[in-house]
Amino acid sequence: MGNSIKKKEKKYKDFYQKLREKINKWIKEGRLNEKTGKWTDRFVQYLLILPDIVHLMIKLLVDKEVSSLIKSYILMALVYLISPIDIIPDFIPVAGFIDDLLVSVIILNKIINTVDIQMLYKIKTYWAGEDDIFVKVKEITSLINELSSQIPKSILNFMKKKKS
Repeated sequence: MGNSIKKKEKKYKDFYQKLREKINKWIKEGRLNEKTGKWTDRFVQYLLILPDIVHLMIKLLVDKEVSSLIKSYILMALVYLISPIDIIPDFIPVAGFIDDLLVSVIILNKIINTVDIQMLYKIKTYWAGEDDIFVKVKEITSLINELSSQIPKSILNFMKKKKS
């Protein structure tokens, strides 16, 4: 059983490392700015916590003490994450992952702002990321508000470039 867990951890790390390498390659080649505009650069650092957010949501989903309402919010986020239909298509480098991050953070922010202190402690306990989850959610939420007008313009620009 121990070998099976190690294999899963290795597979997870390999996927995570591949994703990080792909994002770094896109940045290095300048493909982010070319395809999506400069607004994506500010999200890159946050994209790498998406696996940690998914991990947190799954832990909360299986916890028997978490309310049905909170679980329904989490299910909405997870369904969106696995759905092939996205606000920003996944074939757009980096931006395709950003909408998954945005939906997850918006729902996580809703949960954080509506639960009691015990649930906040539970969230902090389940968090596997390196940084403070509450700080990251606040940072990303602020960034979402700041950049919300730029995202639709960048998508339209990408679609125009794709046609030509």
